[in-house]
Amino acid sequence: MKTKYLTMTILCVAIIAAFAFKAKPINVVGTLFELNDPSDPYNPAAYSIATKDPITECLNSTAVCVIDVPLSDIYTTGPNAGKPKVDIATGAAGELSDDITTALGNASDPTVFASRQRVIYEILP
Repeated sequence: MKTKYLTMTILCVAIIAAFAFKAKPINVVGTLFELNDPSDPYNPAAYSIATKDPITECLNSTAVCVIDVPLSDIYTTGPNAGKPKVDIATGAAGELSDDITTALGNASDPTVFASRQRVIYEILP
């Protein structure tokens, strides 16, 4: 009888451990862009489509690593077509550049702006 309980306990612990250490999936809200030059987070040309997994490769720090933005935050025409609108700074609240500044000054990572469908992941510079 003891062996039966011990076996059941070990089985339960193994199942719980399997689910506890399962990697969290990326909840992409839009398009993921990777910052190629950490010193220039407000330059659209410094971004490319992300090849990094922001959950595993962007460790909490002080430089932008990957941004997750909706289609409305991406240029559709002009010299920056296909790049994120990180260079717009008109002083109007809610711009992507403002959210980047907030994320860089925030201790949490990732920084989520749910109402604007943006997520900013940071990494060591």
